[in-house]
Amino acid sequence: MTVDAVLVGGGNRGRFTYGGYARQHPDRLRIVALAEPVADRRAAIAAEHGLEPDRVTADWRALLARPALAPVAIVATGDTEHVEPALEALARGYHVLLEKPIAPDPADCLRVVEAAERAGRMLQIGHVLRYTSFYERVQAIVASGRLGEIVTLDMKEHVAHWHLTHSYVRGKFRNRRIAAPIVLAKTCHDLDLMAWMVGRPARRVASFGSLSHFRFDHAPPGAPERCTQGCPAQERCPHDAVRFYLGPDDALARIWPWTDLGLDPSREARRGALESGPYGVCVYRCDNDVPDHQVLALEFEGGITATFTVQGLATHERRTIRISGTLGELRGVFQEGVIDVTRHGSLETERHRVEASMAGHLGGDVGLLGHFTDVVMRGAADEVRASGRVSLESHLIGFAAEQARLEGRVVEMDAFRAKVARDACAA
Repeated sequence: MTVDAVLVGGGNRGRFTYGGYARQHPDRLRIVALAEPVADRRAAIAAEHGLEPDRVTADWRALLARPALAPVAIVATGDTEHVEPALEALARGYHVLLEKPIAPDPADCLRVVEAAERAGRMLQIGHVLRYTSFYERVQAIVASGRLGEIVTLDMKEHVAHWHLTHSYVRGKFRNRRIAAPIVLAKTCHDLDLMAWMVGRPARRVASFGSLSHFRFDHAPPGAPERCTQGCPAQERCPHDAVRFYLGPDDALARIWPWTDLGLDPSREARRGALESGPYGVCVYRCDNDVPDHQVLALEFEGGITATFTVQGLATHERRTIRISGTLGELRGVFQEGVIDVTRHGSLETERHRVEASMAGHLGGDVGLLGHFTDVVMRGAADEVRASGRVSLESHLIGFAAEQARLEGRVVEMDAFRAKVARDACAA
């Protein structure tokens, strides 16, 4: 049995992740219709999936106004454009696979979750790290009781400098006007994992962080607006756009992050994009307001404490986790696929090695889509692991953390949840 789906949004995730899975696994997923406003993307995706012209639209409204064309709608629009197509798809009877975050506003997140529950439709959020072998193993160890009762948990996401500058300084998540805060746009995966491991609601959240480095006052003397304009610091600047975006050959430039520049991977096309688009702007002269480092401190029900750090000046991408319990401790490094478990009173270390492809969030993309198509095929709505309702808790933690950071105070989660519910009712 193959699950048919309409695709709303044909950007990087829509085309290459969801569309790519459908091309590689036609026995599980088939894209049968598309809504994408950008003409060259629309044409490319239609060709890749053999879509007839009457199944392709520029506006999602035109697509979703029709009687349902499939059981599933995949909503992969930009962060600020999730809510309305998700609500309309649910109202039309679709099960929805929704890119994370649900929305850039907490009340809108609740509105989407409640709409799915009223409609009796599955709402799967794109928390792909839940579906990696690494974090599945971590969760299994925690659930087994071998660590005893969890006392404290520490997680860190070290974002490589090139990734931060591409997505959060120059790119489409660079400021609050066009995207959710970084604790949702980037680290909602990590907050989702934390909530999953702890298994209890959060009580209080505090957060600190700022935009320390990628600011106008840190620009090298004489630096022009664009890296293509002959910057005197170009040779020694680790954030030089010319070197980063024009260095790869045309074959490598067919994958992310270079695909964000445009569909044409040629160096000529990439240079044109740097000369006129956001990716060629000096990292110290962008309109970004995203913190380049932030830390969260949380207390969960039962007194469990947790910390989470995200920072964007890392040399290499790294996610680490440390969980301390009454009987033992777990330490892991996601990119290395290594999990060490120790028991109190023993000098021995139990090492787990988890193999995974480096592509697609180390297997998370394929894992999520395999899981979702399976539950749709079987009609097993209660087995959706990262459902809207489950995901809502980690989203609210993220929004509360951002409020705590901006206001310099501890946010009480019960009061925060109550206000979100009131705001959702008033919307």
